[in-house]
Amino acid sequence: MDNALKYSDDRGSIVLSLTKTERILRLTVENTCPPIAAEDMKYLFDRFYRTDKSRNSQTGGYGIGLSVAKAIVEAHKGTVKAIMGS
Repeated sequence: MDNALKYSDDRGSIVLSLTKTERILRLTVENTCPPIAAEDMKYLFDRFYRTDKSRNSQTGGYGIGLSVAKAIVEAHKGTVKAIMGS
């Protein structure tokens, strides 16, 4: 959610949805941020990885948020992934 807020512009939108089927709970965060390059997608959950190094001074952070989120989800036997929209 933090990344969705950081990288969406003032006119963008953020949509959260929560669905449950049997024993699976799925939280989805969708936003209208600029697209992530296809070659960066495989590194998104790597610690300290940032797709645009020049944005560090603008948005702050160190590139560990998604790796920490993934570790927490996996510790609870879940999965996390990023999917590019159309």
